[in-house]
This record gives sequence, C-alpha cells and structure tokens, in this order.
Amino acid sequence: MRTGPALDEALSKHFHFERFRPGQREVIEAALAGDDVLAVMPTGSGKSLCYQLPALLLPGLTLVISPLVALMKDQVDNLQEKDYSRATTLNSQLNPEEYRLRMRGIRSGQYKLVYIAPERLRNRYFNELIKELDVDLLVVDEAHCISQWGHDFRPDYLWIGDFYEQLPRRPRIMALTATATPAVQRDILKQLGIPGARMVAASSDRPNLYISAQRADDEGEKQAALREFLNGQRGSGIIYAATRKESEAVAVWVKDSLGIPAGCYHAGLPPGERDRVQEAFIREEIRVVVATNAFGMGIDKANIRFVVHYSLPASLEAYYQEIGRAGRDGLPARCRMLYSLKDKRLQEWFIDNDAVTRDDLAIFWRACARHAEGGRSAVPLVELERNGLGETKLRLVVSMLERLQAIRLFDRDEEYLYVEPGKRPAPGAVQAALSEVENRLAYRKNKLSTVVNWANTTRCRRAMLLEYFGEEPEGRTEPCCDNCLAAASGNLEFSKEPLVVLSCVAELQRGVGRKKLADILRGAASANMSAFGYDSLIYYRSLAGKSGKAILEMVDRLLADGYLALKGAEYPVVVLTALGRKALKKSEPLPVMIKKNKVGLKELAGRPVKDDANKNETAPDEMGLLSALKEYRSSLARQEQKPAYIFFHDSVLMEIARVRPQTLAELRGIKGLGEKKVSAHGEAILSIINNFPSKC
Repeated sequence: MRTGPALDEALSKHFHFERFRPGQREVIEAALAGDDVLAVMPTGSGKSLCYQLPALLLPGLTLVISPLVALMKDQVDNLQEKDYSRATTLNSQLNPEEYRLRMRGIRSGQYKLVYIAPERLRNRYFNELIKELDVDLLVVDEAHCISQWGHDFRPDYLWIGDFYEQLPRRPRIMALTATATPAVQRDILKQLGIPGARMVAASSDRPNLYISAQRADDEGEKQAALREFLNGQRGSGIIYAATRKESEAVAVWVKDSLGIPAGCYHAGLPPGERDRVQEAFIREEIRVVVATNAFGMGIDKANIRFVVHYSLPASLEAYYQEIGRAGRDGLPARCRMLYSLKDKRLQEWFIDNDAVTRDDLAIFWRACARHAEGGRSAVPLVELERNGLGETKLRLVVSMLERLQAIRLFDRDEEYLYVEPGKRPAPGAVQAALSEVENRLAYRKNKLSTVVNWANTTRCRRAMLLEYFGEEPEGRTEPCCDNCLAAASGNLEFSKEPLVVLSCVAELQRGVGRKKLADILRGAASANMSAFGYDSLIYYRSLAGKSGKAILEMVDRLLADGYLALKGAEYPVVVLTALGRKALKKSEPLPVMIKKNKVGLKELAGRPVKDDANKNETAPDEMGLLSALKEYRSSLARQEQKPAYIFFHDSVLMEIARVRPQTLAELRGIKGLGEKKVSAHGEAILSIINNFPSKC
C-alpha cells in the first residue's frame, strides 16, 4: 500500500497538486488498504480525486456509479485534459455503435475507470461483461441517493448491494456524499451493507460563502430582488428555478431585460443543447445559467461567484449542495434565496405527486399483463408515461413491487422495461408498503418546513446549517449571513410585539392556523370572529396597527426561531413551544427584523444591470484591467475549446491586476503562474497591463 511520500509523489505526478485537501489522504489510504469507506465531504473539497487516484494505482477496474450524465462527461473530459485516456462513461446518450465500442474497450482492458448510471446495474449484458473482469474498487458517488431519508432518493441505488455480491470477487466500496445528516449516514452504511466502513468526515463549513434569504411574495418582487442582487455581482453564477418552465422564463428575462448573457438548462432539453449550454458556461461565453436541479452536480468550474435560488428548495441538503457550487476556488461568493409561500405550495405538490398510490401499482400491473408473452413482459415506457407513470414515479413503483417480490426487473433499454412476474403480494404487505410511502411523504414535508423556518429565521444562517448536519460552528466568519450583518448594522431590533403573539397563542382555548391567528391579532371584523368568541379575547386587536402580512411574517419568524410550532398535518395549528413559554415567563424583548425600503424596486426590475457594478474588494482602478485579463482568458478558452479556469484561476488574475507586474521576472513572482504559463502567455499579459496604466 502506498502511503506518505509515495502518495504525495503520485498526486504530483498524475494531478500536479502539491498537497492533499482535508480528508482526501484518509479516504485514499483506506481504499488502497482494501477497506470500505464512507466519506462526507462538502462540495468543492475534491471528492473525485479520492477515487481517481486509487483508480490509477490499483491493478483492476474502478467502477463509479454516478447519477447524472453531465457529471460523468465533465469528469472524463477533465481527466483527458490531464492526458489520462483510460476513463470512459456508459450512459443513455450513447448511440448503439459507440456503446458497443466502449463495452469492447472495457472487456479488452483499454479502460481502468468507468462511470455508469445506477440503472446500468440492471442491464443483463453489462452484468455479464463485469463478471468477466476484476473490479478492485466500486465507487458510490452521491451516496445519499440510496437512502429513502435523504434529499434525492433514487431507487436504482438500492440494487448496488445485489450487484457487487454477484461479482466473482467482492470489491472494496467507497461511498461519497457532500450532504448527509447523521441519520442518513447510518442508512447509507446499512443499505450498502458496509457497517464496518471507515468514516471520514470533513467539515461542511464554507466560510467564504455569504448567505442571505429574501421574501418576495409575487413575480414582480422576485424580479426586482433578482435585478438588485445581480447589479452587485461580477463573474458567473447559477440561478436555480423550481420548474423547467420557470427556468426558461427567467433565462429569457435575465438576457432580455437585464442584458446579461444567459442560458437555460433542464432535463427536458435535447442532449446537444444541454451540452452546448454547459460548455458555454464553463468557457465563460455566458455569465449565467438558469437551471433546474439537473444542473451543477460535478460541474468542474471553480470560479462560480454566486448562486441564486429563485424558488424555495425542497430540503436544506439540496440547498447546501447547490450553493456549494459557488466559490470552490476559495474566494468570496454570494448565495441568495428568494422565496414566497407560493413556492412552498409548489414543493408540497411535487412531494404529493411523487408519492406512489394503489392506483399507480394497478396501472403498472395491468400494463405488465397486457404485454405478457412467454412468462415475461416488455412494457413500453411511453405507454406508462402516458398513464401518469413518469420516470421518477416509475422507479418508485418498480422498486416497491420488487421489494414485495411481485415482479423482477431483469432488463431495460430506452424503450421498454423487461419484467418477469413474481408471486401475488398479500393485501397486508401492499398496505404496509403504502404506509411506508405516507411516512416518507410526511418526512419530506417536515424537511420542507425546516427550509421555510431557515428562510424566516433571525438566527445565524451558517450556524443553523452546520447544526443541521451535526456540526458545531467553530469561530465566527465575517461577513457571515444577512442576519448577522443586520444585527451588526442595527437592522435587527428587539421588541415586545412578538411576546404579544405568544401571549395570544397561550390564551387560545383551541388551536388556530397562521392566518386566523393574524386575523385575531389585527382585529379582523367577521362573523367567524364573533361565532367562536375570538373578538372577546384579551389579545384581540392587540396588533391593530399592523397589516395582516406584517403579522404573518412575525408569526413565521417565531416559528422559525422555535418559539412557536405547527401541530397537525392536514390543518396545522399554531402551538406554543417550551422555548415560547420560557420567553413569556422571562418577558424580555425578542428580535424583530427591520423591513428594508422596497419603494421603487418593481420599477427597477426591468432596467439593465450595469456591467461594472460590483461589491467585491477589487479597487476601482483595477476593475478595467481585471476585465481585460478575464477577456483574454475567455479568448484562450474559445480558441482551444477548453474550460477557462485551466488557463488562470480568478485569484491569479486578481493578483496580477493588484500587483501590475512590469517584467516577466515579476510575473513569475505571482503565485499560480509557473514557468510554462509565463513562457506561453507572459508577453500578452504584460501588453494588457501596459494598456491600463495605474491611476496611483
């Protein structure tokens, strides 16, 4: 086994890095020692190197199970940039001839590192091939996908254990994830069958990310808030939208109304268009990609300067993974969430729509019966989709029926599922499985409520995120988040008005919802108020000077900070928590966020964003030079058809703009500029500098 200096030498030789990042060495040493390992490392911490380096050093094949084609493509392209040609992918976008060529290359030993989608594990021809080979390392990337309690459950991952158990020799298992709570980590170990795996956990903290959230109750407010945010940003970024339709509309608005080069990316676009947008973004031909969550996983672009969530994400795991794509070069980056109550209802619809019902099982069962021949069924995917079983729900249905031993999926291709019937499940078993679905549905809605509370809180957002993932915040980062900045700048005041809300909840004999509570506090005049005696309460009209919307926002902040809670599923009512009772007993003022002046924001929404607007630390006289240097880098990327970051990182260009070297010798003194780059580009860089004389 290689350790110590030998590993450092291999790292330098194959990847040209001087040292390992936190956690990488421990994961690699575990794999080379033949141990199973689960690594929880944040986005941007270099998880891919944890298996790429062992793949080069181990004699046999390394299989990487990865959920997204974009991730596979980017990883393989990156390896080929490093002159490593023994990596390839097997995915649904390959034509039959290319697929056969790659399968032949795997069989002949041409490839040592192979990326596959999880559904490939169920392909009969692939399984027959793999049984002939010596698999040394099986990598489960995005390992949280195997857990029903994770934020991105994919049923095909559940078959990983069956897959490796049928191999002639059991490979070592490496499971990797960026976001997993302690409960999900335990479930990953259980589902993969590796209870004794080594655990490597790097801190999830990303102190270079400034995090903020802003409530925007309609489309006009969201556009105004987005325009205001983008007006202060330089560099490239991602805007995440909830739906394909929304991603297309926002991309057009950003491009046409704000004058920012932008592209749209979602799973419904043709593969060629998705590739075009991804490549244009990496080469900095477009500044912004507006996308669904299909974009970003594994994208090798270190200098993303901002990530915006145009809608509420489904979980804090998804949110933290997505903002983790910003600032992977270690430089400051900004993350903004825009949210409304409408966003929550949309996410609840997604959750309900994904839930498997008895009718879904019946639709699939009847389709199998219609297409049965010779003891097997070839079920057309297009027919299932026409009957409401899209890809996500279909995977859940198949997974449930297989666990009930009602069917066995023995193969699938682009057009058909190939199924063998099993035994008819007992009614009690079906009901138990459907009850499990209900439990998962409630679990996902609880995760969504956690996101809503995080968005509404007055607490430190960074601390809440770290606590959610089981970590204690270490030290203090400035600037940290909008709430910490508000407290430091006097925009967070303490008031006794929240105590009035808590007192009203304590006075109520029967629970009421958020809106009814706000109506009572503002003194709404309605028959309902009289019929139930609300107008005789001590605290009726106690906040009469405030609007219903302002009171609702106060209620939401008290929910977020833990003073109140919602009880009940279908018709949740507001209840006082132990923390709320303690606050009433102490009777001390509670934090209230001072509202920002929104006058004129909607009018500003359509104005173009200024190209030179920024809020970073670059001095004004450096901006023009930095822009010219970045344009030079972009031209190199276009000419050589390579990602821009390969030529120079942002930190290198910022240092050049700050120092303004005048000779090649001074250029060599810039950290990150080696002799090779100075020889190739030094004269051009000096010429650019000379065109921007210092104002000092």
